[in-house]
Amino acid sequence: MDKKKGVLVIITGGNIGLIAKNDNFGNAVLEPVTIDDLKEIILCDGNASSIVLREQTLDGTNVPISFLDLRDTTNRRYHDPEELDSAQIDPSLWSLLTQTIRDKYRNHEGFVILHGLDTMAYTASALSFLLQNLQSPIILTGSQRPLNYPRTDALQNIYSSITLAACNTLNLKPNIPEVTVFSYDTLFRGNRASMTNASSYRSFDSPNFPHLCTVGEHITYQTHLIRKGASSNHLNVKTEVDAKVVILDVFPGMDAAIIKSLAKENESQIKGVLLRTYGMGTAPTSSNVLQALEDLNKNKIVVMNVTQARSGRISHGSDPVSLRLFEQGVISGVDMTAEAAYSKMVIYCSEKNNFEEISDSLQIEHYGEQSLSIFNIHFPSGDTKEESSADKCMATLIPKKNITGGHLIDYSLIKNIQIRLLGLEPVAKEEGKPVNRTIELELSLVDPTVEHKKIAHHLKSDILRWSSKGRNTINIAYDVTEAKDKLLSPGDMHMPSTYLLIETNEPIKWTRCQFVIFAAIHDK
Repeated sequence: MDKKKGVLVIITGGNIGLIAKNDNFGNAVLEPVTIDDLKEIILCDGNASSIVLREQTLDGTNVPISFLDLRDTTNRRYHDPEELDSAQIDPSLWSLLTQTIRDKYRNHEGFVILHGLDTMAYTASALSFLLQNLQSPIILTGSQRPLNYPRTDALQNIYSSITLAACNTLNLKPNIPEVTVFSYDTLFRGNRASMTNASSYRSFDSPNFPHLCTVGEHITYQTHLIRKGASSNHLNVKTEVDAKVVILDVFPGMDAAIIKSLAKENESQIKGVLLRTYGMGTAPTSSNVLQALEDLNKNKIVVMNVTQARSGRISHGSDPVSLRLFEQGVISGVDMTAEAAYSKMVIYCSEKNNFEEISDSLQIEHYGEQSLSIFNIHFPSGDTKEESSADKCMATLIPKKNITGGHLIDYSLIKNIQIRLLGLEPVAKEEGKPVNRTIELELSLVDPTVEHKKIAHHLKSDILRWSSKGRNTINIAYDVTEAKDKLLSPGDMHMPSTYLLIETNEPIKWTRCQFVIFAAIHDK
């Protein structure tokens, strides 16, 4: 790639896109900054097309700078500061930015996007999923104060962002071929950043991932955290962002009717619900709430769970309350920010894939947005039946389909494998009511290539207990990582190499059964 292509500065709105001027009556008013204003303020000359940055030498390096104002496009024409506030942003801007960067990609070595602070993390997250095979830095920055205010934070953020975006021209190492957010003196991965302070110049942080670099007297990079650039010069983009996704916080006393209203015949064509739950992924689990969540699932509405907590991730399914959510089809957002999870859901739900394919894809790390990838091996719902040749009830389960994203699994980076049996209950009941019941359970892997399905590996023995004072169903999750070699073939991660055998001393049934594979992130 040519190292002398310069930086494109794209204006979208926010305080960083406003300046104070006097109107015709001599009153001070805020107005949208023009490109001529930007040249005067940033380049110190309305006729200039470059800036000298003294990063390596006192003589400095001349960096070409171009400006583009997206506020003036046909479908986004704004007239006053209120309309420029980033609170007005919707996913159509993500698509417009994506198309703009695609069209200008070969002409510039880096891009700086001037954006309002309030929704900047959403836009940064969305662009990280929409722009694929990046080789160039895409940096979003904003400010608390307009451009020409005294002690504004805008100028420092703009100059630092331009410097990092012009790394090739300035011969700075390394290049950061990611979508990022610059705030005050720190560069964050875009899909890991959140606005954490509404008034400080240090507006952003990255709760679950370290920053990529800091800018002070010197620029200090955390090189080991920076994703590798694409080997191809061809930028791939997604532009579809039309799926409707709702964010729903759980709270004490939450009424199931709130959830039911989203599922009601799906009149508004909602495709996804981002559920922000307590702590490690817990939520009210009254029968009405659980039924409402199951109704969402039946209506093919994806429900993904992230934590309301400042940092950390939701449970892998080691506690009964989070397992209740998984029983109803809720999927894990691991440790994603709400902004990244929402953007990811909008983009992946806008694709034409089927419901289960979308649900599985959302749990896989694609662009550094989460610390683990979750891959699922799904088995059908069913029950164990009495076998005439054995004094047991049995069921041999064949995977429903190939593993979504199986080609992305690095066998050596698998951290844990879990088996989940969800919605378990005895087939025999007394007038449909819960009963005191104890049933023995055996889980094994069987070899499908051997006659009579020979047991290849024994996974777990347990005793299941239902109480008349408890819930109709129980959920279990066992760590079966020791069976990795028997379950998966290192050479082909698309389909497990064995089937699952369930044995009980009397019939049971289940609504969901799956192996859940937790894998660390590749060094991409």
